[in-house]
Amino acid sequence: MTIRKRLTLWYAALLITIIVVFGTVTFMVVRLTMVDNLDNTLRESARQVMVNSRLVQIPADDLQPRVDVQLAPLDVFRASNVYVQAWEVGADRTEFQGASANLTALGDIPLDPDALGSDAEENFANVNIRDVELRVLTKPIFVGDQLVGNIQVAGDMATINQALDTLLLIMLISCGISIIGAGGVSMWFSHRALKPIEDITSAASNIAVANDLSTRLAWKGPQDELGKLISVFNHMMSRIEHLFNVQQRFIADMSHELRTPLTSIRGNMEIARRYGMDDASMEAIEIEAGRMSRLVNDLLMLARADYGGIVIEMEPTELESVLVEAFKQGQLLAGHRDLKFELGEIQAVRVNGNSNRIKQLLLNLLSNAINFTEDGGEINVSLTREGDKAVITVQDTGIGIKPEDIKHIFERFYQVDTARVHSGEGFGLGLSIARWITDAHKGDIQVDSTPNEGTTVRVLLPALLDAEPSEHVEHITYPTLSRFLRRNRHQNEKPHHSDPDKHYAPRQKDTYPDYERSNGD
Repeated sequence: MTIRKRLTLWYAALLITIIVVFGTVTFMVVRLTMVDNLDNTLRESARQVMVNSRLVQIPADDLQPRVDVQLAPLDVFRASNVYVQAWEVGADRTEFQGASANLTALGDIPLDPDALGSDAEENFANVNIRDVELRVLTKPIFVGDQLVGNIQVAGDMATINQALDTLLLIMLISCGISIIGAGGVSMWFSHRALKPIEDITSAASNIAVANDLSTRLAWKGPQDELGKLISVFNHMMSRIEHLFNVQQRFIADMSHELRTPLTSIRGNMEIARRYGMDDASMEAIEIEAGRMSRLVNDLLMLARADYGGIVIEMEPTELESVLVEAFKQGQLLAGHRDLKFELGEIQAVRVNGNSNRIKQLLLNLLSNAINFTEDGGEINVSLTREGDKAVITVQDTGIGIKPEDIKHIFERFYQVDTARVHSGEGFGLGLSIARWITDAHKGDIQVDSTPNEGTTVRVLLPALLDAEPSEHVEHITYPTLSRFLRRNRHQNEKPHHSDPDKHYAPRQKDTYPDYERSNGD
């Protein structure tokens, strides 16, 4: 059974129940009201009879005298359709004393035989006499404390029964019409209530058939449950469309990135097949294979991060030591480039994090700064504390980023101004990895850039309250950094191999076995 049919049946059953209950209550109230009005009439008639009647004591042979009930003229009750009888009641006898003129044909038959001799103040009963239903009130007559008689007053129920029968017929007809109307109203209401859900179903069907992820539902009603459902559906479709576009771009970029090294490898292999393998061809194949290996490793890491396959072990970390070490390796990444590296303010800050991943984050940011900064430019790195946040700042004087590109730079394979990049090794994954590492440390990464002036990247990580350095971590002072920078300047003047990995990769892998460098993006 469909939801619409179930809703229709439930609504119809509810409306029918309400109608039946309301009709039953109305019928009972009307009946009780009419009977109560008749009872009041009988009470008033009995009171008038008793007030206008006399009790006459008749001497008897025994000690207990008889009481004769002398009724007042009862013709006044004929117009009101009220019947009256008077009965003398003794210990061993019940004697008829008189009746109103409209009961002549009844004779000495009591209106309510079961109530004669009752000393109750009021005794109402419905009795049938010769197929006529009467409402009978029996009241006692006392002399002192002795019961000497009963007055019975009756009213005809024909008028009430006729009115109730007519009311019942009208209510049955009305209930039948109401039930039919309730069914129609229930069908209309269920259709109206389920119309937005049908629209969602139709939209989802159109998406499945036409592959149109731009479909959205229009809603002009209030933001009730259905309004919220449609809003959630539209938001979900926006997310799906965005993810689908990202996936398409990811596949296209992945194909493009893999096509270049594969084409180079195939070309060199063809040359080697024809003329024999030489050192240049071997080196080219090695370089392209290394690029493909790094690309696959980065993609594998991001895929594992997406489904929670990477567990990052957190521990209190001296952030300044990690930053300085990443700064040293960042200078080696520059190779023979004419770039000025400056280490700005460094404050002692401890965070709960993973030093290898934080170092990977910093190297990705430094690699970006190196690749997008012209020769003669500057790169500045600093570490400060702002409230409960540790703030790492990487600032360069490079080509900058356009405002419309900033919101996309953390997407995988997204690259800007590739023609002005000083390294052909970028894949567009470095900032995606940087964002994932920042999120894993419950931090935030912010980018502020001006085209042709430079870019500033700020990484904010939750700082520990205790900012003192650990006893097991060497605290690097400014004189030590100065000596290190002077030593590195002399090293940078020496010629370098074209593959920057060979400057630091062996040492890096020995020190951080689980770390793979991501290229600048």
